[in-house]
Amino acid sequence: MSAASGIKGFPALFWRRWKGAFSTILFYVVQFLLVTWIFGSTYAMVVSCSTTLFQIRRKEANRLEDYAAMCLMSLLLCLLAFAAGLNVWLCALLNFVVPFFLVFWKCSQFTPKGHMGYAMTFVFLELRPPTLEQLPTQLVAVGFCCVLLVIALLINARVTHIVSDPAGQISSSLLRLADLLDGLAEGGDDKAAGKDLYDLARSFHRKGYGRRHLLQLPDRQKRCYHLLALLFQRASYLVADGPSWQDARATPAFAHTMHTLADVVRQLQSAWEPAGRQRLATRIQALLDHTDLPQGRLRIFYRSVLHTLLLLCRESFHAQHDPLFRKVPWRAAWSSLCQRFSPARFEFRFALRLAVVMAFSTTVSFLWEFEHTYWFPLHAFLLLQPSYEESAHRMVTRPVGTAIGCVVVHLVYPWLPGLPGIFVFSLIMISLMYCCTPGTWVQPIFSTSFALTMATLTVQETEAIGLRLMYLAMAIALVMVVNTFLLPNRREPQFRRNFQELYRLQAYYWEVIRRSLHQPVDPALFSELLSQFHMVYHEAAQFTQHQSQEEADYHRKRLVILWNMFSELEQTESLIQSGGVDREEADALDPLARELGRRICPLTDFGNLSPEGLPKGELYYVIHRYLENANALVNA
Repeated sequence: MSAASGIKGFPALFWRRWKGAFSTILFYVVQFLLVTWIFGSTYAMVVSCSTTLFQIRRKEANRLEDYAAMCLMSLLLCLLAFAAGLNVWLCALLNFVVPFFLVFWKCSQFTPKGHMGYAMTFVFLELRPPTLEQLPTQLVAVGFCCVLLVIALLINARVTHIVSDPAGQISSSLLRLADLLDGLAEGGDDKAAGKDLYDLARSFHRKGYGRRHLLQLPDRQKRCYHLLALLFQRASYLVADGPSWQDARATPAFAHTMHTLADVVRQLQSAWEPAGRQRLATRIQALLDHTDLPQGRLRIFYRSVLHTLLLLCRESFHAQHDPLFRKVPWRAAWSSLCQRFSPARFEFRFALRLAVVMAFSTTVSFLWEFEHTYWFPLHAFLLLQPSYEESAHRMVTRPVGTAIGCVVVHLVYPWLPGLPGIFVFSLIMISLMYCCTPGTWVQPIFSTSFALTMATLTVQETEAIGLRLMYLAMAIALVMVVNTFLLPNRREPQFRRNFQELYRLQAYYWEVIRRSLHQPVDPALFSELLSQFHMVYHEAAQFTQHQSQEEADYHRKRLVILWNMFSELEQTESLIQSGGVDREEADALDPLARELGRRICPLTDFGNLSPEGLPKGELYYVIHRYLENANALVNA
């Protein structure tokens, strides 16, 4: 029954896939024909590089700097790929350093394949390295494909209505927040509102995280995204905070407070000019100075949201372009680099494995003077994936698809009408390949059919099939060894490392809180910590979906407690930033914060700690809640 329904639904599935991949297929075919006609078939490999970049970037809102980066990096990688073919030492060195750097630059556990576009460009261009005489022509061919890439992305953005419009995204999100606050004031569905608020916060966390820089350069747009994520996150905390949320709703001033915040948010959304922002900032400051609410969760939420809105009044919602030359915060960049070089970090583990695989496979290919040896590093590159489980999956699906592809070529090749038939069949196969999902057994059928058909231009069809299978077996053996013995990224240990990272981020937050008690600290630092926490939290929560019910319930309970603890950390800092902590409270909080940071990472007992040294007030309330949750976490 299921097989029959699958066959019946295949035409609709194929049409959907074809429509989704049509722009990529059209771009590839146009490039292939133009490059072959202008430069010759020798340079056809550059087409795959720009097509990969198009496939990755076509659904993104690309900026001017993104287009410039794609062009400059493609030309630079072309030169590095040429240098890798000069001698065996450069081959080994560059194939270790370049993939390692690309993973470090572009990847994280939240964007595990961020390196893919540029890494494939480097790998593809060195598969068939040009001679010194051919290098200028290859550079021109790469530059030509980059121009086509930019044109194609611009056309695709216009046709599919993809616009890089931060102002529009921010405006609609603020209006949504105002509507949700009004809805909550009128007794609306708090669970649905909480989900919407969490999704809004997470989308801006991702936007801010996506603008991170290797050298920690200042970025006004990133700061704006982080502040917006902070705003939505605070509302999400309130709704998700069980008993405290019920206490807040029971406060007589609850409805008026929420309507007031909704009104201020709408004013912020419509205040585009500096004068309007200044008037709104004056109103917000007046609300902070004169609104009297009883001690409790609603008061903390109200003041923290107003304080965040006050900070947002100083930001521009339009696309912001930072100066080309900015002062590099070397201390922060060095600290970040040292942290990322830890063997516990996802990007370091993957970067090292990819670098070793590429250095070994390309060196073997360089030294072994045999037909199509570049298939060995190409297979190895495609088999090695960020997670151990995905690599293991591809070691099953790729051989199956490759074997079927070999059979297809063996059956079809004798019937192809000469060179034109070979090119037409190859284009059909590569087009079908772009319709398939990477990692499935279906995609290698078409990629193998394409590669083998093109290979028959230089070797016999049966010899090409034998070589393809042999190099695939070698690649599987290499990747299996490296994945097993060199810092494998298995999902279960990564899940445990994520928990440790959640503890570490809390400990670091306490350090920054102590610093903020004595000197001003850029709010963007807290926003980045918040983004990092919730990215890791989301990854850990997603993994629990693959666990047994008992394990999932246990870990979800711990994750919720950690969520609550981080919300109380954030409330503590909000009180400090908004002037809600006096000198007496600051002096009492400093030693307590140091001890709390020490005990959260590694996690130890909190039993003898209490907030009794603090005066009774908002800060006492928040620290008391934090300690209750900390003890619940230890007991869990």
